Amino acid sequence: MGLAERKEREKAELKEMILQAAKKIMLKHGQEGLSIRKIANDIEYSPATIYLYFKDKDEILHELMELGFLKMNKYMTAAFAEGDAVQRIYLIGEAYINFGLENKDWYDLMFSSDKPMKHIEKCREDWDQGMMMFDFLANTCKEAIDRLSLKSQDERILALQLWSCVHGLVMLAHSERIEIVEPNQKETLIKKTLDSMLVSIFDK
Repeated sequence: MGLAERKEREKAELKEMILQAAKKIMLKHGQEGLSIRKIANDIEYSPATIYLYFKDKDEILHELMELGFLKMNKYMTAAFAEGDAVQRIYLIGEAYINFGLENKDWYDLMFSSDKPMKHIEKCREDWDQGMMMFDFLANTCKEAIDRLSLKSQDERILALQLWSCVHGLVMLAHSERIEIVEPNQKETLIKKTLDSMLVSIFDK
């Protein structure tokens, strides 16, 4: 390995260290407890070194959020391969919920945090992974709407409605409030809700 390649690898490794340290601090202290100085202390580098990679804390949070979407993409394998649009919507919802339930720390960062969204307001064009995920859902909704001739439906509003539903299910499961409806039936309730959602919209 040449000198240039080794330096690039070291830079990538240090960036990964910064992100992992930030995530660890957030899990322990929350977002308000995260700071550039704490990250620097954790990885034993100076704060100035952190600023060579990220301009502020918001950008670190945004980068973590993007990594979270990449992790979510791995749950979408079956949805990406599904040919039927209505079934694809179900699989997207199922994958979204499974990701949220199995990765609460990532989910909270991606969908329940304020700071990354402030960063997006400053550089919205950089929210690639999040917008790609929403556009995938919206395009699938359009395909279903066109095939079933549902002229009154708008694909992006429908996508937002579907997102709201699965997000609500994840949050209710995280807080264990879904157990109020029927104790010890979380998985069954989630599946029945997804089924009911598709029936109410697509009569399927």
